[in-house]
Amino acid sequence: MPTPSVPLGITGRRVLWIVSFYRCGYALALLGAALIQTSRLASVAMPDLFLAGAAIYFVVALGLMVIAQMEREPVPLPWFLLLSIAGDTVSLTVLIAAGGHALLPLAIFLFPQLAAHGWLLDRRIAPVHAALPTLSFLGVDLFMYFNHRVVEGQLVETTLISVGYFAVVFIAATVGRYTQASERLMQQRNIDIANLEQINRVVIRDMKDGVLVLDLKGIVRGYNMQALSLLNIADYAAAGQRLAQWSAPLYDAWELWQRDPEAPQLPFAVEPATSALLPRFVRIGSGVSGGTLVYLEDLGRARIEAQNVKLAALGRLTASIAHEVRNPLSAIQQAAQLLEEDEMVPPEGLRLLNMIRNNGERIDRIVTEVLQLNRRDRRHPEALRLKDTLQHLIDEISAGEQTPAGAIALDFAVPNNLSIDFDRGHFDQILWNLLRNAWQFCRKKPGSIRVFVASDFPQDRVRIDIIDDGPGIAPEQRERIFEPFFTTRTSGTGLGLYIARELATANQATLELLPYVEEHGAHFRLRLPRSSQMPT
Repeated sequence: MPTPSVPLGITGRRVLWIVSFYRCGYALALLGAALIQTSRLASVAMPDLFLAGAAIYFVVALGLMVIAQMEREPVPLPWFLLLSIAGDTVSLTVLIAAGGHALLPLAIFLFPQLAAHGWLLDRRIAPVHAALPTLSFLGVDLFMYFNHRVVEGQLVETTLISVGYFAVVFIAATVGRYTQASERLMQQRNIDIANLEQINRVVIRDMKDGVLVLDLKGIVRGYNMQALSLLNIADYAAAGQRLAQWSAPLYDAWELWQRDPEAPQLPFAVEPATSALLPRFVRIGSGVSGGTLVYLEDLGRARIEAQNVKLAALGRLTASIAHEVRNPLSAIQQAAQLLEEDEMVPPEGLRLLNMIRNNGERIDRIVTEVLQLNRRDRRHPEALRLKDTLQHLIDEISAGEQTPAGAIALDFAVPNNLSIDFDRGHFDQILWNLLRNAWQFCRKKPGSIRVFVASDFPQDRVRIDIIDDGPGIAPEQRERIFEPFFTTRTSGTGLGLYIARELATANQATLELLPYVEEHGAHFRLRLPRSSQMPT
């Protein structure tokens, strides 16, 4: 049984096709010579046998060519090659036997087949294919020798051709082994390159920084979704545009870097976002195929991450000592209450007791709000019907803050059945904090607070804008408005907006303060993920 060969690759299949066409053409030429040039075959000892052998060889060649063209071979490759060399050997043996020494050169035309078999087969089994025609042709010579039909030098010619068979098979097998190894290595390299390219796409897609690829003319050739989000671009067909159409400040920074790669890069802002972006440029490629890789770092995100690291320790510390703080605090408040009920306390003492009680309540509120930071990791998202949830919240806040009718106006510009994926408790707390702040600073008239709901980019998002008609937030305070413990009110803890944004982030949402507009006061925007499920 033949030894299995190396799996047939692209080059091996091409070699098999070429040899099959060669065999078919060679057999056709022999058949044509037997049919047309009968006058020149006078030297052939057995013309009828020659014609029959040529016809059989042509039929065998056609069959082998058909099998070689099949996508899935009906027989294993080693058996197919053995069948091929056997067909070649038998057919040529019949032809040489019919023609005698005059047709011995026909054996030379077997070299291409043997070279192909040596290429495709293992080096240990390939010599068997050379041995088959060698034994067959030498057998014919011996038969002619005993019948006194051998011409002088015929055995020498057959021996030289046989040695050539083995030499061709050995050389082809050696070259084929290295060629097939190179082909397998190339295929593996192609697989590795494809895998690496896929990994790069996934990594770039999931990067928190924006990534752009520019050519030498500053035309955008590639980008990730984060770049669209940071630059506030909602066009998926933005590739192919000049960088200046994406962002004029970024284009100016790129031109400056082109002139002086050592020049320091300054951050720039993109409206309506408030955080700054810091570009970084890396040259890629060379010559006409070169370009620039642009990284966009969100400085606001970096600042938030650094702040989260610092506050994580504070959160753990507060959670561990909250019980120890509240126990003595509860005792102090209870003692103050008992003293207030004592009629012997003078008015000056009552004023001090009132200060103790108010500050105790403030400390208790601070501890409570800091402990709520731990709720970020314990969210339970569900599908909430947005309009019903918002209206219910507005009614509760209106009753709790005792706002006049119509003070909070809801403008719903999306379908009434739209739902979101969000933790119900987190959503209530975020909206309560935003609307309570808006009510404290607005003019307290009908329509002073506007809640506007609309679709957002990308299409699986929805935004909620909360706008009041108050004095707005001072420019020097806008950068710090989400910092913990930052407040402009003496009675505030400075944790409301910080907690609201943290809870939004925990639910794959974003909360931001939009630029100041003269007709309005503060303008907050909450971007939330839509839900594909039916609300409960």
